[in-house]
Amino acid sequence: MPPDREKELGIAQSAVIQAARLTKRVQSSVTKVSKADASPVTAADLAAQALLISILHAEFPEDRFVGEEDAGVLGEDKGLREKVHELYAAARQGSSTEEDEMLDLMDMGCGTGGRKGRFWVMDPVDGTATFLTGEQYAVSLALLEDGREVLAAVVYPNVRLDHGGRISEGSVDTVGLGVMLSAVRGKGARITWLDTVDGPYETVPLPGLKPSDRGNLHVVDCHRNRASHRRVVAAVCEKLGATFPGTDVWSSHVRYASLIVGGGDFMVRIPSGRDAWSCIWDHAGAQLIYREVGGRITDLDGREVDFARGRYLSGNRGLVLARQGIHDEILRVAREAVGDGWVE
Repeated sequence: MPPDREKELGIAQSAVIQAARLTKRVQSSVTKVSKADASPVTAADLAAQALLISILHAEFPEDRFVGEEDAGVLGEDKGLREKVHELYAAARQGSSTEEDEMLDLMDMGCGTGGRKGRFWVMDPVDGTATFLTGEQYAVSLALLEDGREVLAAVVYPNVRLDHGGRISEGSVDTVGLGVMLSAVRGKGARITWLDTVDGPYETVPLPGLKPSDRGNLHVVDCHRNRASHRRVVAAVCEKLGATFPGTDVWSSHVRYASLIVGGGDFMVRIPSGRDAWSCIWDHAGAQLIYREVGGRITDLDGREVDFARGRYLSGNRGLVLARQGIHDEILRVAREAVGDGWVE
């Protein structure tokens, strides 16, 4: 019997919303005095990963997990370990899970992925730097089967879309949990308006992307991303006649949201060296949602993104994301700027 994708998606959506509640509660407790201390985001990251895995493992005991975090981050820090357990237990509504069991759940996220089987890819807090400053971040979850994305749910707890559709670091939802974008492969994408912390929520289909205005292209980028050559991206924009900079946000998944619902036309990642591989949790899920609304994604060589290489996108050189009608041109200009090698 084929899997019930809608049921699986519902479980994924519920899991990321619960994780978003946990992380936003932690973010709201970060004060100006404590922002130099990274322990709040570490606690949120680890507790949210344990929460996601505990929910999914209970429903899908044979599935594997690929996450960014593991319990080794805690080391001998007893205070941080207790804080993580406190957050996890509160989110699980008084779960009797002991600390050691929770640590085991975290470590289940150390999977390697690959070309065979089912595995869930997650990033409990994508955008840790901006999480600490009260700005944009994402909680992402994707199911991959045999190395291909089949469903995704990503919550953007601080995103507001009331400023002409553009997403910015400083335009923050202080009342609810922002928005959730989700999709099942081949079934289109949806947006859920998380207007309050506790719901109920409204979910509606996401319309397909409109054709780009060739004379007014809007780029999505990040000036702090050292893994991408911003100088080359700026040159690509100049050649295309696109204003640079455009939307500038730190979280990788929030950049995808800026393309899906934030009015961005394209994004180019020019890797800053042969070993500057992207982690799959920075892209899995959001790429599926983008394709389901009509976006096109390739690497700089025009190849599809290969999620089956393990924890990194080691089979691809850079990324080019754009709406269908302009992707070929942007790929051509990016290739002219980079050539067939690597920009060191």
